[in-house]
Amino acid sequence: MRVAAVVFDLYGTLLRFEAMREPLAAAGVPDPEVFIAAWRRKQLEYSFLTSLAGAYRDFDELTALALDHTCAQLRWDGSRDARAALAAAWRTLPVYEDVAPALDALARRAIPLAVLTNGRADSARAALAAAGIANRFADVLSVDTVRAYKPDPRAYALATARFSCAPDKIVFVSSNAWDAWGAQRFGLRVAWCNRAGAAPETLTPAPERSLSGLAELDALVAAEL
Repeated sequence: MRVAAVVFDLYGTLLRFEAMREPLAAAGVPDPEVFIAAWRRKQLEYSFLTSLAGAYRDFDELTALALDHTCAQLRWDGSRDARAALAAAWRTLPVYEDVAPALDALARRAIPLAVLTNGRADSARAALAAAGIANRFADVLSVDTVRAYKPDPRAYALATARFSCAPDKIVFVSSNAWDAWGAQRFGLRVAWCNRAGAAPETLTPAPERSLSGLAELDALVAAEL
């Protein structure tokens, strides 16, 4: 079956949000690893809560609010300027080492590539540009358009609308188990990039296509053609 496009999640799949440890350490946060894990959890929790409550706020806002909560929870009294710099650092995250080679391999197949992100479109494009991979993608799709965060079906429908195809013509790549779950439920052909060796979600069957890294993606897509 022909693949119409390969669509990627952004944070944690292409961009290494764990790299936030470095600016956190530079800001004087005592335990950056614990801090970034708590910040990320709260950031995602806020996205789920605002979708469920019909009280959408964009991802940059939620990131800043989650940062404030994490500072209070972990009792780190960062200044307003320090917090603003940390929130802005989400736009300068580096890519994982396997990203560029994987994108190069897919480009040789002339398959359109896109990003589908919970982030704001301008922030996502800035992050992709800073990481040096913005020119690899035909489009950046943001949930801002539908004001509902993944795993809401309306978010995944952005991909099928963009490429004018059925869900099973799109390979969706995410390292987030909850995102892989939502995309599979919507009907996309999910490739779960399970770099961390996490257990699959149990709400639905595990994704049929699991990768230990993006180096395996080209062979998987070739088998789908």
